[in-house]
Amino acid sequence: MTGSERPRVFHLITRLLKGGAEAKTIATVRGLDGYEFTVGYGAEYDPEQVNLLERTGVATRRFPLMRHYNPVTSVPAVLSLARYLRREGFDIVHTHSTEAGIIGRFAAALAGVPNVVHTVHGVPFADDRNDALNRFVLTCERQAANYTDRIVTNADVIADDYLARGIGTSDQYTTVYSGVDLDAFADAQPAADLPGERPRVVMIGRLADGKGHGVLLDAVESLGDVEGSVCIVGDGPLYDDLDAAIAERGLSDRVFLTGFRDDVPRVLAASDVLVLPSFREGTPRVITEAMASGLPVVATDIAGIPEQVEDGKNGYLVPTGNSKPLAERLRTLLADAELRERMGARGLERADRFSVTRMVEELDDLYRELLAE
Repeated sequence: MTGSERPRVFHLITRLLKGGAEAKTIATVRGLDGYEFTVGYGAEYDPEQVNLLERTGVATRRFPLMRHYNPVTSVPAVLSLARYLRREGFDIVHTHSTEAGIIGRFAAALAGVPNVVHTVHGVPFADDRNDALNRFVLTCERQAANYTDRIVTNADVIADDYLARGIGTSDQYTTVYSGVDLDAFADAQPAADLPGERPRVVMIGRLADGKGHGVLLDAVESLGDVEGSVCIVGDGPLYDDLDAAIAERGLSDRVFLTGFRDDVPRVLAASDVLVLPSFREGTPRVITEAMASGLPVVATDIAGIPEQVEDGKNGYLVPTGNSKPLAERLRTLLADAELRERMGARGLERADRFSVTRMVEELDDLYRELLAE
């Protein structure tokens, strides 16, 4: 790279769908000036996300051998990606998520890429996953850390967790909170077409394992005739199963599946409480979005969530997999409009530290530091 050229940065993510990791990656490449970006992704992708990147001048590249938790194709994926990286001569490779992080860093090492960054969007080790799979991922993460210049986490507690597991060394880690366009949520007009009565509890995210949808249904079932409704916003492989479970439990008059919505700010503006009973997360963007919308949050006490939600201040933290405390906290908030307003105002104050502007600036500083070394 000469002084007149823009540094070439390659981002690699396992699946280019409509989740939080993808949103952070897209916000980064669209928000940073002075770099030439390419975004690589695996077998699963949403054409709308690819089109969004290409419309804004970001090149994309699909790697079909990179698949979600498929060890059979992992080695061929590493070799294929290494050939591509060697040919293209990127200045920085920045990987995201577990599979892309492992495959991408091994490939970057083979290709001799001078600077390698990995972002941990969520801790992949969880109680609801197979022990053998957890051990395999841990071994891979420890090895991949040897080929990483910087490991970016969404929360300090995630860095502490990784270090305690023997992944990398403390000088490799830096925390960059997931950024959100706060103004888009503060100024949003409420969506008028959401089903159910208010007060409205909303859960937003991909309908997939690990998010705790079943725990939420257990909690709602135990609430009885408490006033209000629940909207589950999103799409994914569990849609049909959740639809059937809602009907079987007799909750169809209180719990509604809306499918995917592209107007999340308006959905939050039309809601009163955000719930997120996940088994694994990083620092979820949707919590920041709810805070920016002035909503209290009830979420599991895992990963970076306690750095967003201060228990009893702007929401409540509950243990994973336990519907009873979740139901109790929802009951409290649904019954007390003043409490919801007070907690929402505190969340709005805390949201400033999670702005997209701050996130992009900190990643720019990180890139510049690496390129200067």
